[in-house]
Amino acid sequence: MKTKKGDLLNLWYILEGLKHQKQNVKFSYFVAKNKLAIKGEFDALNEAQDASEAFKLYDTKRAELAAGMADKIPGTDQPMTANGQYVIKEKKDDFEKSLDELKEQYKTVIEDRQKQLDAFKELLDEETEFKGHAIKLENLPGDIEPTIIEGLLAVDLILEEEQ
Repeated sequence: MKTKKGDLLNLWYILEGLKHQKQNVKFSYFVAKNKLAIKGEFDALNEAQDASEAFKLYDTKRAELAAGMADKIPGTDQPMTANGQYVIKEKKDDFEKSLDELKEQYKTVIEDRQKQLDAFKELLDEETEFKGHAIKLENLPGDIEPTIIEGLLAVDLILEEEQ
């Protein structure tokens, strides 16, 4: 069956999330067989989206800059965060100026990364041949989430009973 590489990537993450859950033997076998069937494709996609060492260096410097200029938690030297982001109010203008300089220094690296991400997005829309191991609807766990069922249906891995 032809399926989009993006659907296979999504399937990998679904199966990875299920691998530690105690389920019936048939469902556990289904998870294991399909992980083995898509491991090569997953590894290739993962490698294709991996950032270059130069971009990783830029990103580290950007994070260090943000941490260094972040407002501090009162009474500590710890940077203040909100929703996983550094809070930068006091030195906002200095931070933006320094960040612009860093972006200029790494301009080509950032552009290359954006091109890589754009190409990766296109890659996810490409179709590939996939022969997965299907499972009967009645062998799915009773408490399986609808989003998981959607992911399995997207790659035609659920055998529905004939009406």
